[in-house]
Amino acid sequence: MKKKLATLSVLGTALAKVLLTGRANKTPPMPPKSVIVPFLTKNVGDMIFATSVFRALKEKYPSCHLSVVGSKKNALTLAGNKDVDTYIVDPGEAWQLVSLLKSTKADYGFSLATGSLDIAAMILAGVKTIACFDVQNAPGAHTLFYKLFKRFCIQIPYYVGRYCSQEYLKLLEPLGIFSKNTGKYLFYTEETVKKVRVKFLEQGVDLHKEKIAAISPGAGTKSKLWPVERFALAADFLAAKGFRIAVIGGPGDKEEVISFKSKTKSHVLDASDLGLEEMFYFISQCKLLMANDSGPIYMAESFKVPTLVVVGPTDEFEHPPHGPLNAVVTPDRNIEAPEMRGHIMGYSEEHAREQIEQVTVEEVLKVLKILIQKI
Repeated sequence: MKKKLATLSVLGTALAKVLLTGRANKTPPMPPKSVIVPFLTKNVGDMIFATSVFRALKEKYPSCHLSVVGSKKNALTLAGNKDVDTYIVDPGEAWQLVSLLKSTKADYGFSLATGSLDIAAMILAGVKTIACFDVQNAPGAHTLFYKLFKRFCIQIPYYVGRYCSQEYLKLLEPLGIFSKNTGKYLFYTEETVKKVRVKFLEQGVDLHKEKIAAISPGAGTKSKLWPVERFALAADFLAAKGFRIAVIGGPGDKEEVISFKSKTKSHVLDASDLGLEEMFYFISQCKLLMANDSGPIYMAESFKVPTLVVVGPTDEFEHPPHGPLNAVVTPDRNIEAPEMRGHIMGYSEEHAREQIEQVTVEEVLKVLKILIQKI
């Protein structure tokens, strides 16, 4: 209750301040000395997408100080990322957030989400120029407070159904940055390399020599899950083609990992107990990653590992990578649009599951046959 009251207090005070002192849509100083990005998501995949923005900013203005505010979990996502000068862990309390933002003395800030608290905290922290998204084609995307705050900021049109990375990069346009580089950037230490290599060498597996196909049967949103038994059949196909099968997953994917191991005929290398940075390294050593529309796909993209992603209720043009070594399998989109398009509108969980289950094993194997010929 106290947290909610503090948040409402920050929102109300910020609204009063901006009405009294003026808008936060002034022309930003060039080059900017300090930029702040509050991105309070706990979602690892979302933060991976943001690394394209951080890289584009520092390529244009290397002396600019970039501060990112995010979850404790995502501090690990950005570990070793030299594009980020300061990472501030979200304190979880609105007025403390304002205080932390104020300490950065930022002259430009932007919100990668449509969060009213992000904007309000920047206003109270004294950020003179703030950019935020104005979602064009998703009714109901904005809360009442967000609708109010965005009027006082530089509004950047955002379109649901377009590639998320490219939409994120548009927040840098007020700084004269018009980047098309949607690459993702993740890092791991030599200490992590040694630790993970030893772990698997003890199991008789040399990650530098094995032809590993990693399967990630889980996802944060369970209605996006392709049936585990179908992943198992795809894994058996890959094993017959000479791949060593591994399974990966996070703490919330234990059920899918156990089920996958029980349903496949192949011997499975279990890498589901790795930490986040360890997972980055493990994926970087794989020859192929197959998954639902989830974080591991973007980790693989960062290390240029070939991917196959099974997409049902989400929009295949928003998140999964598209390239010569990136395959996407979907239901027939001529029949109906993705149920969860944009992730910001209400949707039927039952219908979402129906869409992912429309993707057959035969369709996936057909695409896999073509993809593995390129590897």
